Amino acid sequence: MPIEDYHLNALAERTLDLRVVDRFGNEDGLSQESLKLNPARAAIRFVWPDGSRQFALGRRGVAGRGYLRIDESPDILVVNQGLHDLALDVDPTTWREPRLFPGVDIEARRISRVVPGEDMVLERNGSSWQFVAPVTTRTDRQAMESYIIDLARARASGVILDNPADLSTFGLHEPLATLEVVENNGTTRTLLVGDRVGGRNQDRYVMLEGIPSVLRLDEKSVAALLADPISLVDPVASGVPRSSIKAIEIHGPVEDIYLERDLDRWIATSHAGAEVPADRVDSLLELLIDIPATDVALVQTYPRELEQGTITLIGYDRRPLDTVRLLREKDSDGGRWGMENGDMIVRIQPAIIDLPLSPQDWGIPAKTSQSD
Repeated sequence: MPIEDYHLNALAERTLDLRVVDRFGNEDGLSQESLKLNPARAAIRFVWPDGSRQFALGRRGVAGRGYLRIDESPDILVVNQGLHDLALDVDPTTWREPRLFPGVDIEARRISRVVPGEDMVLERNGSSWQFVAPVTTRTDRQAMESYIIDLARARASGVILDNPADLSTFGLHEPLATLEVVENNGTTRTLLVGDRVGGRNQDRYVMLEGIPSVLRLDEKSVAALLADPISLVDPVASGVPRSSIKAIEIHGPVEDIYLERDLDRWIATSHAGAEVPADRVDSLLELLIDIPATDVALVQTYPRELEQGTITLIGYDRRPLDTVRLLREKDSDGGRWGMENGDMIVRIQPAIIDLPLSPQDWGIPAKTSQSD
């Protein structure tokens, strides 16, 4: 299991700070056995490419001194106790890296989470993240950054047991959830989440795959790592940049309307080139690509009976960039609007929003009126 660099650095610094206060040889009549140097109370061995050195630590004496022997030298050294204190008084299990995903950052490649009945897979595409499962859709940038921060901050609050004989004791033989993170350098770390530790809190037993140590994870971290996937979904109806939009095609309940940008004007080319209010177009685009939904829902079956029309955003190459399908509840259910663009995610807006779907909404005559 990885350990925190701080502890190794402290060990090296304490060793470098050793000062020999006195030295005894064989002729002085002191035995290594009586000074706890054979066997030693602790031994620390430093190894580098072309050499090594071992420090055997014996018992401590008075005035902050301790006994030490280097490699196989017969000399007994009296040194300051700094290294003794660190090696003999500190539990090495506390040196472990407590962060569960110490290398994760926004540049990670993939996050996979499996909870019974609910799989979630996120993949990074360039500078943005997207859902691969349970649906293919956009993630909310801010929510995704917060989730990555939660992953990076998740820390085990303690070591319960090393080399457990039976994982079922901790609910880790069939984990409640697994969370796999692939870092930018290709390193993969998988967290197994088991039963509750007990008591009134929701702390859980966890284990990192490949490291036989049962750890404890506090309930706040558990809740953050196993948050509802819907909270990471982009709540905006369309991810198309405003600057990419050349035209808007509205398929409404009355007739189709085709609006095209002409410098700073918008023209209804479907209705004899009538000019429509630019601020009304801006309000529509703001609703589609800027204003987040008040609620987001994943649907298993598209509710076609609620569809009121569609709005297609078209680029400068005359190709569709995105189509948003417009849904509306019955008045008895609240009359809220829903927007869906093929990903089975419905972004819900309040009933009071104004969606201009008919020629009258744009201040232009309907084609049927012109023919009359």
